[in-house]
Amino acid sequence: MPTTCPKRVPPLSLCSGTSVATACGPTGGCERVPISIGYDARAGLQGAGVGRYARALLQALLVAPGDEEYVVLAERGKSPSWLRGREHVRLASLPVSQRASDIAWQRLRIPVPVEWFTGPLRIYHSPDYLLPPLAHAAGIVTVHDLSFARVPQFAHPQLAAFLNRALPRSLRRAALVLADSACTAEDLVACFGVPAERVRTIYLGVEASFCPQPGEDEREHLAREYGLDGPYLLTVGTIEPRKNLVATVEGFKRARLQCTFDGVLAIAGAPGWLAEESLEAARRAGRHVRLLGRVPDADLPALYRQAEALVYASHYEGFGLPPLEAMACGTPVIVSNNSSLPEVVGGAGVYCETDAESIAGAIVRLLEDAQLRTKLVRTGLERARLFTWERTAEQVRQVYHEVV
Repeated sequence: MPTTCPKRVPPLSLCSGTSVATACGPTGGCERVPISIGYDARAGLQGAGVGRYARALLQALLVAPGDEEYVVLAERGKSPSWLRGREHVRLASLPVSQRASDIAWQRLRIPVPVEWFTGPLRIYHSPDYLLPPLAHAAGIVTVHDLSFARVPQFAHPQLAAFLNRALPRSLRRAALVLADSACTAEDLVACFGVPAERVRTIYLGVEASFCPQPGEDEREHLAREYGLDGPYLLTVGTIEPRKNLVATVEGFKRARLQCTFDGVLAIAGAPGWLAEESLEAARRAGRHVRLLGRVPDADLPALYRQAEALVYASHYEGFGLPPLEAMACGTPVIVSNNSSLPEVVGGAGVYCETDAESIAGAIVRLLEDAQLRTKLVRTGLERARLFTWERTAEQVRQVYHEVV
């Protein structure tokens, strides 16, 4: 299947003239009735991009909740502490782990509706692909990417098989489907036959901590914690075949022979599935490649800011948060010219193909051209300002009202 999707579709612009629910008495007096929205916060406990999405979106939705009451679902004993005592929030819990509930709802198809645990809902939003059975709520599901269908050779076989069975059921249950990019929206139509009128493209945002202003002593902190005491290029993401780290490492090695750069390639990310080939390529490169492991969210802005550039030559992305975060920090980006990445980066990056020679050429071009780097810092900051979680939350809120 092709991995290149149209880049011309702009962010979704929804009408703002939506209504709120009202209850009217026999004398004609009406009052606003809160719209009860179930939100699955269990994904927010994850450390990868889906977890970042689930947390950041909920935080942005709660800044100005209006007439909504959010019934936030978590595992028992694992409710996010920052939600406790918040207005417009009611916490609900499942008596079992997320894995156990996935087995019950998605594999065994036990038809127990989520409202048994949350109480009555008007809307239920899953920010992580799969909807549970619903009694009366209108279902909203966010699909971040379809890499398991578009580039199955890079997917974990068991996960791909599971999603190929479970995702179609969730898509049929959903009143509307949210896609992180126009590329993913097109893939939903092409791969799973979702009617285009039931898909909404809503881009992600970038958090305020990703900014160009350096923190106090952050260079010293990076040297102490990660051994980064000189110039470095950075790549960020779970270590798995789709991220194309074998070619990225080889491209970096070739680039060092073609230019005067005497720094290292820093790889920030935890090992995922089928990671050994990527890890071995990094180890074979010796002292010029550093494996940082999973980096705490609090350290990511400094890592981006101090890097000479981000290299993100992925085979496929449903959105691609690292390039956006890097641009917001004033760091130039090199990205592969496929899937959703041109939607995010626009004209503010250097593009490459996914082979080592093309990656090397992009690195040399960026490192050897000071004027280009200056331009990309400026255009990258301008581009990143278009993506805010406030805007994302407002568009999601309008989708909620659309299905009420």
